[in-house]
Amino acid sequence: MKEHHTEPHDGHSHAHIIIEDARILEQRQTSPGHAVRVTVIQGGISKNGYAYDEAALRRIMELLEGAHAYADHAGPEASGRSVRDVVGFYHDVQFVPGNPARVDATLHILEAADWLWTLIREACELGRPDLIGLSVDLYGHWQHDDDLQAKKVTEVLALNSCDVVTRPSAGGTFRHIISDDSMYRQQEEWGNSMEQQPIEEQRRQLEAALQDVQQQRCELALERTLQESILPAALKTQLRSRFSGRIFEQSELEQEVSNALHLMAELSRDGLVRGNGIEKAVISDVISEAEKVQAAFDRLFDLDIDTARLGNIRPFAGIREAYARVTGDSSVASGLSSASTLGMIRVSESAPLARLTEADTTTASFAYLLGSSMNKRLLKDYQAWPADWMQFVSIVPIKDFKQQSRVRMGHFNSLPIVPENTAYSAVSLSDSAAVYVPQKRGNLVSISRETILNDDLQALRQIPARLATAAAYTLAEFVYSFLSSNPTIYDGSPLFNTGNPHHNASDKALSAEALQSGVSAMRVQTNTAGKRIGLRPRFLVVPPELEWQAMILTRSAQLPGSANNDVNPMQGYVTPIISAQLSNPAQWFLVADPRMIDTIEIGFIGGQVNPALFIQDQPTSGLNFTQDMLTYKIRHEYGGAVVDYRGLYRGA
Repeated sequence: MKEHHTEPHDGHSHAHIIIEDARILEQRQTSPGHAVRVTVIQGGISKNGYAYDEAALRRIMELLEGAHAYADHAGPEASGRSVRDVVGFYHDVQFVPGNPARVDATLHILEAADWLWTLIREACELGRPDLIGLSVDLYGHWQHDDDLQAKKVTEVLALNSCDVVTRPSAGGTFRHIISDDSMYRQQEEWGNSMEQQPIEEQRRQLEAALQDVQQQRCELALERTLQESILPAALKTQLRSRFSGRIFEQSELEQEVSNALHLMAELSRDGLVRGNGIEKAVISDVISEAEKVQAAFDRLFDLDIDTARLGNIRPFAGIREAYARVTGDSSVASGLSSASTLGMIRVSESAPLARLTEADTTTASFAYLLGSSMNKRLLKDYQAWPADWMQFVSIVPIKDFKQQSRVRMGHFNSLPIVPENTAYSAVSLSDSAAVYVPQKRGNLVSISRETILNDDLQALRQIPARLATAAAYTLAEFVYSFLSSNPTIYDGSPLFNTGNPHHNASDKALSAEALQSGVSAMRVQTNTAGKRIGLRPRFLVVPPELEWQAMILTRSAQLPGSANNDVNPMQGYVTPIISAQLSNPAQWFLVADPRMIDTIEIGFIGGQVNPALFIQDQPTSGLNFTQDMLTYKIRHEYGGAVVDYRGLYRGA
């Protein structure tokens, strides 16, 4: 305390101004709260079949800061969430690169949700953070990726919430507790008691507490590492016994896991691990209801399923049973629009807006499940269709529908002799280009409510087969038309000429002599420098009317029609290809190996050789709204052109 004297202004008394020095102690107004570090979502392919790349994860990271957390997802028909469901919020969101990459955040649990905090804390303390997890609920666009065999999320538009669930499907998990009110109170009480203890005792207690914390962290790290590894249960048990109850470095544990994996690889390579004589099926611990329903749809269309994992699932008896099972509408009274739209639906060329919930959903869209099985059946039937034309064309991926240009460089002449002390002579190459524009082909197919009510399974099962046939036949017609229609090609001339400029056609009917003439004509073809290139045909392409004659000419040991049983030089010389798409019964063609010289190029948009099936089942648009119909669209995008005439020859 300081006392400061001043002289009075009136001269009769003294005034005392007292200044007191004080230290102000601000008491803690709020507790640290309930906070836990979590992984919200991992990159890669989720259990629900959605693929998240870095761009999608970073967009989710941007939307997650301050987002609400609820207990469980809202139902498919819910329009909003109750304040009673709010359990917390997210902050300190971070994108963590790696393989896989992930989005981490701090989840603050509200005091009103102490029941949830108790569950989280106990799960983490027991080393079982997998008892509960996190699942995003968002709106976005997706498109099917054939390379990934998954639904690639192309854009994330909005994040409704990230909720606490029991079965996350995208890697959402709890990592470690950051702060806990009860722990804080215990530490505060412990700190007060320490003030009364000797220094040495305080040091021992601090060391013991630190060792206990390190021990807990090691136990959590051990369980997390073993759960994430692919080691068999026996090796996990062995490692758990070696590391449990002691403090260790994470690098030591990771090295032991790596050694175990290396040992397994060597034993498998040397044939020492064989499963006791039989190969044991690996069955996932959790099979979602949606997987079971999809398998029942697949078997409805006579498709194979993974029985080792899923078991012997019974196919749906009919389309009506399938509809009732998925939608819960056993009377099929509510129309097709009652189907849940939790599953992502491919509606248009640009990916549609739809809701994604990365939890174990059991009410996937009827239209999506049906369309998925139809698409598998379509591809199976399409790939079973004969495609012999693939043997003599070049198949390439193209990016878009712009005009494709294939530059054809000229050839150098024979290299001249360069005398001593003489400069080399300069030459240049000419070039030309073969061009084509890819096109889109497809159809719409609708399934009415009456089809489901009548349980017309036979009609429904025929749709994929009919679409597959149409797509395969259309593509074959396109390819063989280059042979049969004699189009004008890159040099402004018809593809086949008996004389100049191509010398690759004759008017001879198919015979041994005609074949030999065709072979000779291809052998003497020249490049742009006038040099013979010695081409040999590999395929003989004929219509069905000439099939047996082609077989006799190419597979007989003796020359057909020869009185002296002369040896047939054409035996095995070329491979016959029979095309139903060739309409002229007299025309036949010789084609060179496309690996030796360019012939015909067929380009597919995005490298998508197979046709794709799309689904439109939004209940508020299209025929689904006006006529109670589900609409399926098949699309096939390709184009092509003759790239070099020298590898093609026609006879008639």
